[in-house]
Order: sequence, then C-alpha cells, then structure tokens
Amino acid sequence: MKYVRDIPFKKFVDSHHRAVDEDLAELRRSNEEESVPLIFTETEEILGLLLGLTHPSRILEIGTAHGYSSLFFAKKLPEAHITTIERNPVMVEAARAEFASRKEGERIDFRTGDASEILDELVCRLADADDSEKFDFVFIDAAKSHYREFFEAAERICTKDAIIVCDNILLNGWILEAEGSAARRHRTSIKYMKKFLDYISDRDDLEVSILTGADGLAIIRFINEK
Repeated sequence: MKYVRDIPFKKFVDSHHRAVDEDLAELRRSNEEESVPLIFTETEEILGLLLGLTHPSRILEIGTAHGYSSLFFAKKLPEAHITTIERNPVMVEAARAEFASRKEGERIDFRTGDASEILDELVCRLADADDSEKFDFVFIDAAKSHYREFFEAAERICTKDAIIVCDNILLNGWILEAEGSAARRHRTSIKYMKKFLDYISDRDDLEVSILTGADGLAIIRFINEK
C-alpha cells in the first residue's frame, strides 16, 4: 500500500511550508533529524488555519512529545493559554527543557502523568465551571486506543463552540489495510480507532470532518441548537 508520507506529495507540501518563526523551523529540523514524533507540516498548516479562524484562548493538548505542537500553538496565538499532557518520562524531560528555554513556555501548563487521571482531575474541576475557564480548542495526539476516552473527557470540559482535532487517525494507513508485522503489533490501536471513528460519525450532535492528509485528521465540532 503506497502511503502519502512515502510519496513525492509530502515533499511538495513540505517545500511550501512556512514556519511561524525561525525558532520553530529549527526545532522541526532537529526533531526530524532525531526521529522525534511531531506533527506533519500539512497537519500544522491545517491547525494554523483553524486557529486563525477560531482564535481560541484556552487550548488543551493530549500528547506533548518534545513540545513542538505546544510551542506552535503558543507562538501562533500569543494571548492563548495552553495545557498539555504527557506521561513518557523521556518526552517529559525533553519538553520541559524546550519550554524552559522559551518565553512561550510561560503560557504552557505542562501536566505530567497518566492522561486519563489528569483528565479526570480537570473534569472534576471544570465540568460545572463557567465557559471562560473551559477549553475552546482540543488537540488529541496520544495513545490511539484511548481516543474515545480522551474525547469523552474533553467534551465535558469544552465550551459549546469548541473544536476538537484528533491526529493520526489513519494509523500509517493500517486503518484501511492492516498488513505486515508492524500492523499486527498495532492491531489493538487499529481496532479501537475504527470504533472511535464509527462512534463520532454516528453521533447526531457532532459535525465531523475526516481528512486523509498527512496521517489523517478528524475535525469535530458540536452542533448547538439555536
């Protein structure tokens, strides 16, 4: 199966990518050289467009890695506050160093530990809070078999006009064609991702756009009665 990240289209998109600033461009280069997980340039372009249209003030990110996307959010929206969650100790150490070395890190609330537990804490604190305290943009990019759990927690602490974006929904193309040893190792994630996509698509109170660019995105908003 020929996948988008392995064909010339990705290089073409990358060649037209314009970073928010040179600092972020250098961070992308170093992360790619070190094979650190980070969002594709195409994903960054889509996120940037959404941020420019919606201007969220409170962003929740589930899955920090080395902090690239958190810093992208902070640089793109200089007035926004970002909360990001990561449990991997290696990732935590790297992201903490990246945040500490930049002024944008002052607006990043870095929560470390199990995402489910941290989300439960946020739900307890924010479920009945005023909209000014809730999140108006959520980016989910963590354990793929837990996307439904993350989504259901996130929607309890979001404003009614929030946008929720889920990354990597194609799982390297395995969501369509799960062949080979690598796909077999990720069969649990594949199974639960398919269930999650069916779940959000079947809900009448959600508007869902499934995009195939990069490694796939689900862009979700709530349908609110007027």
